[in-house]
Amino acid sequence: MKFNTIDKKKNIRGYALKENEVWWNSDFEVFNNKGISVIKSNIHLQKINSDNHSLFISDIEGSSFLIDKNVLFLKDVFILKKICKNELFVEHLNRVGTELLDINNNKFKKIINERLFGFLIKKNTLFYKKDKIQINSISIPKTKLLWQFNLETLGKFEDRDGNLQNYEVHKFIGAWQNSIVVACSGQLVLDINSKTGELNRKWQALPGYGSSAFQGRLQHKLPSTDGFQLDISKSYLYHLAGAYLVTIDLVTGKADYQSLKNTLEEHVFSGFRWSTGYAEDENHIYTIAEMNRMELGLDYTPQCIVAFNKKTLKIDWHYRFEGDWVKTDIPQRSTNKLYQLSGDNTLYIFEKEEKSV
Repeated sequence: MKFNTIDKKKNIRGYALKENEVWWNSDFEVFNNKGISVIKSNIHLQKINSDNHSLFISDIEGSSFLIDKNVLFLKDVFILKKICKNELFVEHLNRVGTELLDINNNKFKKIINERLFGFLIKKNTLFYKKDKIQINSISIPKTKLLWQFNLETLGKFEDRDGNLQNYEVHKFIGAWQNSIVVACSGQLVLDINSKTGELNRKWQALPGYGSSAFQGRLQHKLPSTDGFQLDISKSYLYHLAGAYLVTIDLVTGKADYQSLKNTLEEHVFSGFRWSTGYAEDENHIYTIAEMNRMELGLDYTPQCIVAFNKKTLKIDWHYRFEGDWVKTDIPQRSTNKLYQLSGDNTLYIFEKEEKSV
């Protein structure tokens, strides 16, 4: 398998995929996949987001553009998510709380009286973290509280310095069957019944994994859980943690890890860079790996985008960013293309090479 570099777009602030076509923005303009400017703004634009069918982009003053079949400007409204064809999940700059906006009649309906700092929507149910230590479930149409789960019931954990801390929600990893899967501090992952709020399972222990640093307080446990992602098969979680592949099988409930040291050394890599997410398809995970600068005799650490094979645990392809680097931007992929925004604000576009018959 091989990807070829087909374009390098300069001065890109952010990008997103709409129906598998890439759109991007500078500070003041948004461009469609043909490079045609569709929005010009007098106010600095933020990074663009997408649900693959619609694009959302905000300016630094809190207003948003919705790009669907047309372009809609929403004054003092920040779009969080598109619920259906005509409804947006939003936060209004001039009102405290989170609302549902019907864009047909411009009517707002209050859902909760607070802003969101982490949430998941499954069908017509909102799951969100409240004060970091509580998960609430709300029926969106009826704005009815369905259940609450308080992480204080789990007790406390010992941090790397030996201090006792309350567990806190890091992120909602995703929905699985009748569950939501939640990453928490203290190297803890929760499986919570999405209908009742009951705790189904939890994962924290991983015998043999981790270092003996900090008097072994982080040893024999999962890595930092905000690095886990739900696989495209929606049957297991995975995390490329340094030189290891860590997995949690949601069907069997087994947590496991495998060393990738030999795989990395084949390409002079020291490890995979920590990330909160990955691009993927059925066969590969796409992420950033860092090269071993000591072995290469360099005073900097070169970075590469890689295609990691889920089955063989090998790296099937990589591209080294010469004279460039990658910040925290996660790769994105469409049907046959791969995208990576660099620290130099260059959007690299790769196209998968088709096998000759």
